[in-house]
Parts: sequence; C-alpha cells; structure tokens
Amino acid sequence: MKTIKNIIKGFSFLLLLLSVGCSLDENPYTTTTAPILFANEDGVKQALAGTYSPLRYIYGRQSSLLLTTSGTDIFQHGNDGDWELDEYSNDLNPAQGRVDRVWGELYEGVSAANSFLMNIEEVDFLDADLKATYIAEVRFIRAHFYYWLTMQWGDVVFMDKASAEVNTNTTRTAKETIWQFMLEDTQFAIDNLDWEAEEYGRITKGAALQQLVLVNMLLGNYTDAKIALDAIINQGPYALEPTFADVFDYDNQENGEIIFSIQYTNDNVYNGDGNRGHLFFTPNYAAFAGLERDASQGGRPYTRFRPTEFFRNLFEDDDTRFDETFRRVWYYNVDGYTADVDFNGQMVAVQEGDSVVWDIQDDYGNVLYQSKIAPNRDDMHWGMKKHDDPTRSSPNEKAGFRDFFVYRLAETYLLKAEVEFELGNTSEAASALNVVRNRAAASGSILPQVTAFTIDMDTILDERARELGGEEKRWIDLKRTGRLLDRVRLYNPNASANVKEYHLLRPIPQSEIDASTAGMKQNPGY
Repeated sequence: MKTIKNIIKGFSFLLLLLSVGCSLDENPYTTTTAPILFANEDGVKQALAGTYSPLRYIYGRQSSLLLTTSGTDIFQHGNDGDWELDEYSNDLNPAQGRVDRVWGELYEGVSAANSFLMNIEEVDFLDADLKATYIAEVRFIRAHFYYWLTMQWGDVVFMDKASAEVNTNTTRTAKETIWQFMLEDTQFAIDNLDWEAEEYGRITKGAALQQLVLVNMLLGNYTDAKIALDAIINQGPYALEPTFADVFDYDNQENGEIIFSIQYTNDNVYNGDGNRGHLFFTPNYAAFAGLERDASQGGRPYTRFRPTEFFRNLFEDDDTRFDETFRRVWYYNVDGYTADVDFNGQMVAVQEGDSVVWDIQDDYGNVLYQSKIAPNRDDMHWGMKKHDDPTRSSPNEKAGFRDFFVYRLAETYLLKAEVEFELGNTSEAASALNVVRNRAAASGSILPQVTAFTIDMDTILDERARELGGEEKRWIDLKRTGRLLDRVRLYNPNASANVKEYHLLRPIPQSEIDASTAGMKQNPGY
C-alpha cells in the first residue's frame, strides 16, 4: 500500500518554503518561495506532505516526550536527562530549553499550515473535492498543534493567517477562544474527509472525530463528544486487535485499531531524525557485568524515564499489558560470558544467555537479596517495550522506524467511558471501560469488571495508564481532568514536594517575552 511516509520528502526544504515565522524572532515569510510549490498538482502534494512533517517533532522526540511523560504519576526521571520537568524544580523556568523547543516546533507547524491554506486558495486546477480534502487535512493539523499549545501553555499567541512580515506586536489569546477555532477547523475536516484516505497515514474522518471529542471535552460539550465517539465506534472501519500484544507487534503497525499514526520509514533518506521513543525508556543495562547494548534488549539506553512504583503495581493478575509493557528481565549477552554470582546465599554459575541476577538494594544502597527481576532505581530500572525497534542497523542507532500511534480505538472506548461518566451515565461508562479491560485479559481469564457503582475518574485514569502509558498522553490527561496535582503528590516521590498550582501551565519561553513589543505576559509563577 502506498503510504504518506513515502511522500514526506525534502523535509527541511519544504519547511523552509512553508514556514511563516513562528517565533517572534524568525525570518518572515516571503511571497516568492512557497507559491512555487503550488504551480502544479505534484507541488501541492509535496506542500501537503510538508504540513505533516512537523508532526514528527511532537511524536517520538525527546522534548515532546519529556513534556508529556515527566512529572506524572506513572513515570519519574531515570539516571540522565532533564530532571527539572520531573521534579518541578526552579530550573523549570522560561529559559528551559526543552520547553522553548517544543513551543517553537509547534508554531513552525502552525505556520506551515497557515501558509499552505493561504496558497491553496489561489489554486484553480484541482478538482473541488480534492482541494477540500487537502484543506480539511491541514485544518485538522493546525488544530492539533493548537491543542498541544493550549494544553501546555494555556492562553497563547493565535495566528490563523500567513504573514508576510515578522509581527512582534503579539499578545496572547484566551484558550477558550482558540478551542472554538479548533472546533471549527476539526468540524470542517469531518465534513470533508472519508473514513479511509488515499494513502495510509493521512488524516481521515475517524481521526478528525477523535480530535473533535477532545476539543468538545475541553469546552464541556459532553453530549457532542458522545455523538462523535459513537460515530467512530459504530460507523468507523476500526476494530480492536485480538490482543494488546498485537497492537504493538512491529510487523503489524498498520492494524485495524489505529485511527491515526505518525509515519516513519526505514528509508533513512526520508526518515529524518526518526522515531526515538525506543531510547528514552531504556535503562543503562550495559553498565553491568555480562551485558552489552543489544537491540533485542532495548538498544541504546538514554534512561530518561522509569516507571513509578504506583505504575508498576497498578496491573492486576492476568492483565497481559503488564508483561507487554514492561521489560523486567535481561539476559547476559557478552560473547562467552561466564561468572559465579551470589543468588540469595548460594553461589551459582551463570553464562551467556542466562537471565541476569540483580542485587536488590534498600534506599541506602544495602543489598537485601538477589532477583532475576531487575530493580527499579535510577541507575537501573524497568524498561518499556512499546517503542522497541529491532530493525535499526545497530543497537546504537538513534533514528527508529516505528510509527507513533496518536489515536487508536482502545482510547476511543476510554474516552467514551470518561464522557459517559461526565454525563452521569455510569453503566455506559463502565461498559466502555470493560471493553478495553476484557481485551487485556489473559486467555481463559476475565479481569474484575468495573461497575456503575465503582467507576469514577480515578478508575478511568488508572485504566488509561495501563493501556496508554508512555504514549505521550499522561501529563495532558492529568492536567485536563484536574488530577495532576493530587496524583503527582501521591505517586511521584521526585515531584511531590515541589509541584504547585502554577505548574499546571508551562513557562512561556523568555525569548518570546523579550521579542514582544506588546508586553506579552508570562504565566503566573514563572
């Protein structure tokens, strides 16, 4: 099948042509570049692909993973990386580089979308329906970037037009106003897209409906959100995979559960920096005797995120997601390795291919016992399998080829549970949640069923953690449901003492504040 990953080419060149000057100090858009792409249909297709390309900035990259995974109830920092985002320390400030980078990348995407929409209006050689399809895809993408911006920063600079000049006279627009604009963009996409696209990976009606759900939830329009969810479930071409493992099978990425995914390719010419998710959940296992980097055991370790004790203990017996999510066991893989190791008072011989024996220590570094299950401390912690990429040319290769799942049907059911709960329909909410739980159960078993009497928002968030942990959703989920402060204080020991009300928003990059001639205001607390 032809996929959009095959047409995302000339990445940097296209962004140069399409970007409008997203940060206040960037070069302005010029009227002599982007229109070149709109001279014929092939050029328009390349320009369209250019609007998709910035989505790779925010899915599968370190900065976006840090902003969505750090400082939550289910992940805390590992041994390396930007700890301030997990600890909510004073270093999380307007000069923080990761925050600044994501802000700029999101506005680069907004700018590319605005430029495309401005230029395609002048195109008269496209079939009207095809032109509407292209516009619909790009309006969805623009709304998607604004979803990220408003969830991370609240009121932000709003731009819905391409500009021929750098505009420093900018102020922030209320997030509620932007949400209404996002609603209109996304509804246009629904009205002009089909359930299936010409190329796999392009925006479809299903993706637009799922985005509409999220925007309506922000606006409190739960009845409208329910209508959209029921359309996806009852009218869409999607079906849950038989098992959770099937969803993340590397050879099954284009499966029937996926509503929208960011496309990567094993062609290095067009893969850019690639999907790097495999790096950041991997501990530094190769620092221990008998182990070396191995793609089948996580590959290159960046040790940015380790699961909290709360997350590790959240799974019930017979929930297959536990073993499919966590890597807990490693195997000696140094060629010819042999050793005698203490295993709880008995010396045992180990060799290449055997399970690693780990020292389990207390908080003071005293060895308590040995186990073949890895410890969960900063220098060696459990890994995550969802982002595994065994096809890289070497364990040290950073650029991965795995697609990044943005929307999938399991989340649709979890959103339905949330929406039905907000509407007071607790029986319907429990039923939707149990659809996901039933798929997760080991063969021949049934997980305990959630009922109308036991379901609440914490139950829903727990299930979202089990199903969606590590998929760049958690920080936003906790923030939008009003549970970030409570759950971080309860379950993340790195953050519990520091997280404050003002941390519900990120700091506006200082470079933007300084460049504004209109007196742009910083978020409170920073």
